[in-house]
Formats: sequence, C-alpha cells, structure tokens
Amino acid sequence: MNSRQKNKSRKSKSEAEHYWPTRVRVEGRAYWILLTDSEVDRAHERALKNPEDMPGLWKRIKINFGF
Repeated sequence: MNSRQKNKSRKSKSEAEHYWPTRVRVEGRAYWILLTDSEVDRAHERALKNPEDMPGLWKRIKINFGF
C-alpha cells in the first residue's frame, strides 16, 4: 500500500515535497503523524538492524486491527 501524499501547502523549498501519513498508538491513544521520506528510511534501517524489537505476527494483527 502506497500512502505517500503530496505536501499541498508547501511554503518553502526546505519543506518536504511528500509525507507519509501514519497512525501510531501511544498508551492507548491513536495519533496521526506525518513522516518525511528520510524519516521513513531511517525507521526502516532501524527496524532491519533490530529485528528482535519487531512484534510477532499475532501482535501485528492486534496492532493493525485494534484487538
């Protein structure tokens, strides 16, 4: 799924051209956050380096569907 969105109200060239809208849950509350391409790349690299910290299949299902 490609959820990358164009930054429609970009005010300067230093702002990102695209964002990845992402929903995260912190202490039971869901928040929308906007990640830049470089932030997604950094997070992906971190996940590859630390596979032991990635949730297992059942945990991912619970996270995605809110069980």
